[in-house]
Amino acid sequence: MCRRERHGQSEDWTARIVPAQRESRMKKKRPQLIARAALMIVTATFGVGLRCRAGAATPSKSRIVLLMVWDGLRPDLVNEQDTPNLYALENRGVRFEHHHAIFPTVTMVNAAALATGGEAGTSGILGDMMYFAPALEADKIQSVPGLAQATDEPIDIENSHYLAALDGSGAFNGRLLSLDAIGTQVQRAGGYAAAIGKRGPTFLFDGQAVEGGGGSAANYFFVADDMAAPSDAAAALATAPPMNRGDLSSVGARDAWFAQLVTERALPAAKRAAAEGRPALVVFWQHNPDLIQHVAGLGTAPAIDALHQSDANLGRIESALSALGIADATDLIVVSDHGFATIRLEISLGDLLVAAGIKKSAQSTDVVVASNGGYDLLYLSRQSLASEEARRLALVRITDFAAAQEWCGPIFSKAPSTGVKRAGMPDYLGWIPGTFAEDVGGIRDSPRAPDLVVSFRELPETDNRGLTGPENPAFALGAHGQEAVRNLSYQLIRPTEGLVYSDAGSRFTTGMGMHGAAGLREIHNFCAAEGPGFRRGFTDADPTSNVDVAATIRELLHLQHPADASGRVMSEALANGTASTAPAHQITMTTYLPLQGGEVVTELRFTRFDGRDYLDDSDVTHAALGSAP
Repeated sequence: MCRRERHGQSEDWTARIVPAQRESRMKKKRPQLIARAALMIVTATFGVGLRCRAGAATPSKSRIVLLMVWDGLRPDLVNEQDTPNLYALENRGVRFEHHHAIFPTVTMVNAAALATGGEAGTSGILGDMMYFAPALEADKIQSVPGLAQATDEPIDIENSHYLAALDGSGAFNGRLLSLDAIGTQVQRAGGYAAAIGKRGPTFLFDGQAVEGGGGSAANYFFVADDMAAPSDAAAALATAPPMNRGDLSSVGARDAWFAQLVTERALPAAKRAAAEGRPALVVFWQHNPDLIQHVAGLGTAPAIDALHQSDANLGRIESALSALGIADATDLIVVSDHGFATIRLEISLGDLLVAAGIKKSAQSTDVVVASNGGYDLLYLSRQSLASEEARRLALVRITDFAAAQEWCGPIFSKAPSTGVKRAGMPDYLGWIPGTFAEDVGGIRDSPRAPDLVVSFRELPETDNRGLTGPENPAFALGAHGQEAVRNLSYQLIRPTEGLVYSDAGSRFTTGMGMHGAAGLREIHNFCAAEGPGFRRGFTDADPTSNVDVAATIRELLHLQHPADASGRVMSEALANGTASTAPAHQITMTTYLPLQGGEVVTELRFTRFDGRDYLDDSDVTHAALGSAP
């Protein structure tokens, strides 16, 4: 039975009265839930014998694993019409029905999860935009070419050159990631590793090899938008078709070009490595459908076309595997890094804090805001706020201000330096009233950890009609209040559920796409797999996540599992694996914050399985003080 705690007391969560909003949500989900339940019954009927007979997996070192990432793909966008190749693959192989992104739900956090098996606080990657001043020596870092900006303001780490500099001797000295990446492990085992595609995430799979030149093409191949190694890969990058935001077709052309590198360069090299008894890993990270969904919006013609283009690349890869004669030696895993939602309102949290008198100015460093779309990382200056009490009071003011707004979702706070929180409170509660502890969101206490994480609110069951489309009104909320702006999204074709408030800057407006929050549509992402290591025609109803993908790749390639990695091997989906007998439980963690005669109630909902908590969703309600939640 799932229980929650309130002010040190427990109560039966399942006996609660369901609010009208949640009841409405469940009514919409009932047909889908009934269909899923029927599928689970069929799966259990035909799969129980297989599970009972299954033994321990004995993966081959000569196996090839191909990890294909469709950036920003939502599972509900996969269908027979728009993505026929992917639809067929998930039905032939394994469909991971209850898959999760890692919070925060942005690309670099989940790239690190896929590359290392570590959550954000373990890998050290906390966002696409990160502020490194608290973790780096200012005098030292300013001498590193290209990194002086890192001591003054947040930087966008979807950039191979920034990542190489951060990992270099002038900064983190090879420990940008605190865990070994799977590409690095494959290299260390004498195997072949290739990472091809979008700049930023590709670097994380074996950045050390990239920085060192990558050795020879016989053991490494790296080509991203902004960097390539070794020398023959760099020559290939010079022929890449141009890509720019103003020409949406150029995004698909770049992804198709990357797919050609996979089929013509990486897979033949992987075949040779496997023939020599060496493990091989190929990672292909597409820009689509993420980039087009950001710019055009979900359910628009360009977004639907981006699905078609991504699926065509999958078809090319599958054809190449057959033509090379390695389909029966290759485990193909298709996953997305995160889900997606439509922007309801663009928020400038930094400007709002200035207007509220909490932050000194837009450029001041007393409070630094690293804006990441669906959430923000907030850092307090130890110079401006020297004492812990001064920082606590500032964090209380920020929390009270943000939590009172309609756009605010769950807030997470860093533990105090003394390590002492409020007496008698559950461990999941944060230092500041109304917040959760950062480690609940996967962010451990470290020099890189922010003082506060403000996640924006998601409305998962509301669709984007009236928002997406240039004819619809758009608004931004900042220092001068709410102002009308031009709607930059494209014409809506298919209404799509899921709205989110966002802090991503003036390039993004109402109706465009975003992610990063702790909501249902952004947390639940896509995953499917096919190959000799996986079962066939199997729906995995157990909770899985992106860190589990990394653990499973290690199992398939017979690599060591780092002690600090969070993921579990998805053994129930492996051809010779075993299923866990552990039951899954739904749990809810709740904070209560009294404000101005009312109460803000924030919930985080998890599935607890096999000793791990998988974040499913979050919700915020504003109620009269003392009323039943």
